[in-house]
Amino acid sequence: MPGRDSVKVGSIVKSKYTISGHRARMGIVIQLREGAFENQPLAQVFWPHGGVAGWVEAKDMEVIDESR
Repeated sequence: MPGRDSVKVGSIVKSKYTISGHRARMGIVIQLREGAFENQPLAQVFWPHGGVAGWVEAKDMEVIDESR
């Protein structure tokens, strides 16, 4: 999928944005799929701190560990 900036299944990621001044938590990409718009893929990320998974726009994620 073009435009995902090396986000792939198994990547350790965090949001490129801070929320209310809080540091972004790290998560693990468990699935990728095309989004509603062309070249805007979605990543399903498991957030270990909260024990939940959710869908985010892959372009909003920063890869922490590219060796995964």
